[in-house]
Amino acid sequence: MTTRPNKAGPLEATALHCPQGGAAVQPVPAAVRASLRPTSTVVRLDGLDPWLAVTAVDDLFDRRFLWASDGGRTRFAALGESGSVSFHDLNSAVREAAEEFELPERVAMRLPLGLFVLGETDERPGAFEIGESETASFCWMPQALLVADGNNVLLYCADASLRRELVSRLKSATSSSGLRMPHGCQPRLLESPLDGRETWQQRVQQALTGIQDGYLEKLVVSRRLTFGPDHEPFSPFASTWQSGLAVDRTGFSISMDRGNSMFIGATPETLLKVQDGTLTTHALAGTRERNASLEDFLASSKLAKEHTLVSDGLVTKLGPLVRDIRPGPLRVRQSGSVSHLETPLCGELRRGVDPLQILSDLHPTAAIGGLPQRAAQQALQYIEPYSRGWFAAPFGWLAGNGDLHAAIAIRSLWISAERAVALAGAGIVRGSVAEEEWAETEAKFDNMRAVIRGQRFGQ
Repeated sequence: MTTRPNKAGPLEATALHCPQGGAAVQPVPAAVRASLRPTSTVVRLDGLDPWLAVTAVDDLFDRRFLWASDGGRTRFAALGESGSVSFHDLNSAVREAAEEFELPERVAMRLPLGLFVLGETDERPGAFEIGESETASFCWMPQALLVADGNNVLLYCADASLRRELVSRLKSATSSSGLRMPHGCQPRLLESPLDGRETWQQRVQQALTGIQDGYLEKLVVSRRLTFGPDHEPFSPFASTWQSGLAVDRTGFSISMDRGNSMFIGATPETLLKVQDGTLTTHALAGTRERNASLEDFLASSKLAKEHTLVSDGLVTKLGPLVRDIRPGPLRVRQSGSVSHLETPLCGELRRGVDPLQILSDLHPTAAIGGLPQRAAQQALQYIEPYSRGWFAAPFGWLAGNGDLHAAIAIRSLWISAERAVALAGAGIVRGSVAEEEWAETEAKFDNMRAVIRGQRFGQ
């Protein structure tokens, strides 16, 4: 067990509880809960939110993973690292971890005990230029889980000594009102583009040249923006909390602690979800202002083309792996300060298909890379002078029964007390205009501005 430096940033206001509705990550059934022994590896703690509970115990751990999705129904904090493995070995490692719990198999095998991030690194400098000593692919198992169960928390921990320490701290903090909601405090930000308009125009033009020459159909190029505080230091913990309050989106936040430096993602994009053999994903491409209607999107041939490329690419990739793949109705999905065109996709996994292999095959999708996949990856290595690290990387969790949820870390930033760096991208297709794509990235940056200021997205 390791110790991380003391966290910084203001902690104000009263504790908030998780919304009613229970956790989609399998909670302990009532019948099982009633029969738990005092030494059980799961403990119920009333009146807590898992993310807020972390603030009382995070000094015990050097790694933390925070997740919220499914409209807030699935919300948990994974603390520490009991072991790390390769992506190839994650399935077996998760099953072994589940066996360590004194719980019925139907409960233990559904816990999110395998965590992963598939970062992109190469010989180029890191994109964020801050806190990036560990942005390659990484898979690990946590020492403890705090899982939302309505307005309460279920603590899962196989280590008896650590479990007693966590319970003692959390009960003490709750009884003394020691858990307080982090609150951002920055009304104004000092901004500076790391990639200016001229650089952006060059990148868009290079993408358009590749499309004109016929070896690309679409390319998603990114740019960076740095933020500084105008008077008081930033609060990384407060910003992480705000990302969990994102409205109208599947959201998650992850932190690989390096003192006060944290990576935060609050994303509308699910790469892959598997539950009881059913696979769901979505094509999410084409961006307009927050209140745009479906008619507004379809009036733009450029946006319609961009979305079709992503949707058709997903169907082609999933066809050999999923039975009866069913596209849902085309619709608009709000994502904070912007809206996206979305096509849901659903089907049943074919026998013997490994969800982790599907995830590996899908990434990077045309929504964050381009088409054709390999040509787009090669083009981005030439056009973008930095490796993306955890920007647009898959983050997620795996359970022992094969359930899995992976999201893509767009709307993401690295933040410390002194500085924050964010990335945003835009899909370039034939007919794209650099100034319009610049405006799209500005709208996406608005989401991260809201996080740093301590506002909910969309306000």
